[in-house]
Amino acid sequence: MRALPVLTSLFLLASLAACTDDARDALRPSKTGCYVGSGGEVHLSAEQASNAATIAAVGMRDGMDEHAVAVAITTAMQESELVNVNYGHDDSLGLFQQRPSMGWGSEEELMDPVYASFKFYEKLQRTDGWEDMRLAEAAQAVQVSAYPELYEQWESDAEVIADAFAGGEEAGLACVSGNTDEPAVDPAVLAEAYEYQWGTEVSIVDDSRIVIEAGGAAEGWNSAAWAVARSYDHQITSVSYNGKVWTPGEEAWVEPDAGDDGEAQVLEVADSTAVIITFATPE
Repeated sequence: MRALPVLTSLFLLASLAACTDDARDALRPSKTGCYVGSGGEVHLSAEQASNAATIAAVGMRDGMDEHAVAVAITTAMQESELVNVNYGHDDSLGLFQQRPSMGWGSEEELMDPVYASFKFYEKLQRTDGWEDMRLAEAAQAVQVSAYPELYEQWESDAEVIADAFAGGEEAGLACVSGNTDEPAVDPAVLAEAYEYQWGTEVSIVDDSRIVIEAGGAAEGWNSAAWAVARSYDHQITSVSYNGKVWTPGEEAWVEPDAGDDGEAQVLEVADSTAVIITFATPE
């Protein structure tokens, strides 16, 4: 009876040896979610990426810098794994596990990632010397956790994420194709979300696209990453900026190919200093 596992292992080894490269590729699981950093150093689910984008946008809106965003991301990764949960220790809830009973806000307010992020930055700004603190140290100064050492494990990932969403990293975020069960298909919905989170209106919104004028390269790439992070929820078919285009899939950002269909858009992308978001056409 004990010979069976050995025979099975030998059979599998022989089968793998006979496998072609194409067959091996077909057996590999497909990538999912979003990859942050130029080398895809950090993997996030679509939900995590969307929440990280919101935290960064609110920070930029309120005049915070990349270091502050990294502190907030460090905190949310430890407190909720960047998931907007409606439960926690005692009455803690939301991205930062803030407590209504401790004066952070109402339950409804704290379940709004924009409000929760605003309240986090508000307390961070009132913390003397936070600018010179390590990420974990600043996170602890805001949260006053019973386990301050746990924030340290997220520092390196948070720096990569903050660079993509608040540091202007070129092509810093790419997400693989996929949508929620009921994605929004109206570009105006995303335009409204942009205004709410960034505190400024988009330049153009119509039935199939949004255009966001960028005040510089860093601002443009931050807005582009924010848009890519929304691709799962809004049937976004492409995001372009500064001569590069992202489309859902594993190829990440690429320079547009003039030989593809839609050559006018290719030229527009190559010449534009604006972030251009296009959407699936409703059937």
